[in-house]
Amino acid sequence: MKRAGRTYCDEYPFASTYEGGTRLPASQRETTWVSPNENNTQGARITNWRQPMHVMDNDPFYVVA
Repeated sequence: MKRAGRTYCDEYPFASTYEGGTRLPASQRETTWVSPNENNTQGARITNWRQPMHVMDNDPFYVVA
């Protein structure tokens, strides 16, 4: 699936945060392969949460999973 381009890399912390992507050491982050639909849905949920909550650049927040 990954080689066929039918999955996307999903990461935590979120790539859109300062800690996201590969900014932290591998021992402090997690990546996995998910379907494109799941990845897009999650990205939209994050964006749709940040805007009405007025989370600004450099504002701290935490995630309960």
